[in-house]
Amino acid sequence: MKRDMDLVRKILLEIESLPGGFSNEPIKQQGYSDDEIDYHLTIMLEAGLIYGASHSRSGHYYPLIIPTRLTWQGHEFLDASRDEGRWVKAKEIFKDVGGVSFEIAKEVLVRLMMSSVTTVLTGAQPH
Repeated sequence: MKRDMDLVRKILLEIESLPGGFSNEPIKQQGYSDDEIDYHLTIMLEAGLIYGASHSRSGHYYPLIIPTRLTWQGHEFLDASRDEGRWVKAKEIFKDVGGVSFEIAKEVLVRLMMSSVTTVLTGAQPH
């Protein structure tokens, strides 16, 4: 299954929005199958973006992951990708270079964020 960075971002946003910032229920996302969500929660747990409990299930390829909260890294990525305009611009860059690793995606987002901060600090007009 291919990693979907839009889904990763949506899951992080959903977990952050939960009361107390944690879940005790499976995550659902409209337009995505349970297998897609389970796979992405599994790799997000492996990548250190979330903490969660993993439960084996018979008849399912992926374990059921109940996310308990975001990690520091999860918050860092979410803060860098939170702005919709920045996210769209970063995805255009990813597409232009034929995809990127997670670390490079985060670096692109951080650089775009720094550009916005520099613009605010200097009062310059954005490009």
